[in-house]
Amino acid sequence: MQQLASIGRWLNIYLGSFMLIIGLLGSLINLWLFTRHRYRKSPCSRFILTSSIFDMLHLIVALFLRVLAEGFDTDPASWSTAGCRIRYYLITFSAYTALGCRCLAVFDRYACTSRSISFRQWSSFKMAYRFIAINILIWACFSLPNFLFFNLVPMGTPLRLVCYIWKQEYYNYFAYFVNPVLYFALPLVIFILFTILTQNNLRMMKKSNRIKRLERQMTSMIILQAISNSVSSIPYGVQFAYSVISHNAKKDAYRLAQEHLFLQITRLSYYINFITAFYIYYISSQQIRATIKRHLKFKEVSRTKEHTSLLNLSKE
Repeated sequence: MQQLASIGRWLNIYLGSFMLIIGLLGSLINLWLFTRHRYRKSPCSRFILTSSIFDMLHLIVALFLRVLAEGFDTDPASWSTAGCRIRYYLITFSAYTALGCRCLAVFDRYACTSRSISFRQWSSFKMAYRFIAINILIWACFSLPNFLFFNLVPMGTPLRLVCYIWKQEYYNYFAYFVNPVLYFALPLVIFILFTILTQNNLRMMKKSNRIKRLERQMTSMIILQAISNSVSSIPYGVQFAYSVISHNAKKDAYRLAQEHLFLQITRLSYYINFITAFYIYYISSQQIRATIKRHLKFKEVSRTKEHTSLLNLSKE
């Protein structure tokens, strides 16, 4: 049992820290990349920028603090009731806002590739800003009950204060509706549905040059991200379903240790949705790879010129 606990701890420290670093780095590159003139021309870039911002927020308040709690036994959220409630408000708000933007991005790609001129108007900067504002407002309000129903609760052996849902009805609401429906099932349906519909649109316009090259690349990126999000959500969904089904079952200490290790693994897999966006875009888009390579080459040339200038000055 002690060995299983140690595996979970080291997974959080090393794998969790690695995921945090590459996730924050990827989101920062997305912010730099999609504010450049070329990529700003697509309305879809607004959804990517917004989701990148909330991905970073979620990685900080969720993954970073989880690494501290599970890996180093230091949980800042348990230091005060206010800290506990603010953290879980931000976790819910950032996760669902980022997820909402990804769903909107998939819908935007479907609208962009539609044969209907009137329906293509849904893919515009005006509509993108409206959708983003509504998305943020909905999840900001949706997360407000966390301020009421999260508190410091004595748990574990030995007893210690843990930030947790203190009201059983609210726990059931999250267990049986929010996580399985709003986080897992509904986005999965949206991703699959609009990915299939967009692919059909692309097949129909294969012989047409109506869709711009940039929009075609953006469509490929978003479709690949939707597939990745769908697949990476499955382990967390399975684990959550198992925990709900076996909630009242009698379990010995070894089984509890096994379940805790499985929980740590699935929780880390859950963060894949928030760290992979840039890397998916890089793999799927030739334009993005070319942009980054040009930038790195420019930096290398600039450093070489600067170094040469310094050498010439020193000789003088």
